[in-house]
Amino acid sequence: MSDSFSIIPKETALLVIDMQNSYCHPQGSIGRNGYDYTMMNATIPKVKELVEACRQAGILDIWTIQNHYPDDITRKTHRIKPHTHRWQAGPPALKGTWDADIVDELKDLAKEPAELVIKHRFSAFFDTTLDTLLRMKGITTLVVCGVATTHCVETSVRDAYQRDYDVIVAEDAVAGLTLESHQASLKLINKTFGLTLPNEEIIKLANWETIPIEIRTESLIK
Repeated sequence: MSDSFSIIPKETALLVIDMQNSYCHPQGSIGRNGYDYTMMNATIPKVKELVEACRQAGILDIWTIQNHYPDDITRKTHRIKPHTHRWQAGPPALKGTWDADIVDELKDLAKEPAELVIKHRFSAFFDTTLDTLLRMKGITTLVVCGVATTHCVETSVRDAYQRDYDVIVAEDAVAGLTLESHQASLKLINKTFGLTLPNEEIIKLANWETIPIEIRTESLIK
């Protein structure tokens, strides 16, 4: 007998992770460091589609904004060079810079009624108000989109799972630096921490439809 899955919109939130110039824009720090930003840039219309559909369905959207500080003294305490110092262009998403801004295509959406959460590390939960906000809103299920799959997305998904949230990752609205690492993260998430679904199926769920989940769990991302 096949399993099925549905959600309750008022108990669900869409978590939009770090859709900022640093990671998604050609002139952002990722691109300036010579990394491939194109997959993350390509998520922009998919994230927009998801936000608009979730709002229409009455699902809260919460956006994380990564802020690094140029004078963060914790970097100097590392004996092993931290990732923010391994790039020629320097730390990404420095507070108060264009690099840290939400990309223009999504900037208007990242306003009321959206909730904003400022973070300083990979996880959306680490030393932030996110968990308190979710509990106050009665949220039990998180739909996650944004960047990067292998870094802030996966870390946030792991932390959400450990806090007993049900987690769905929008597989065509997340991306990373390489296709191989991106797919490896999705495969792990789908096997252990939740479900990975395309926007099409998530939008069905947002509109009170029930979907068979064995289609996704048996056919892992290849």
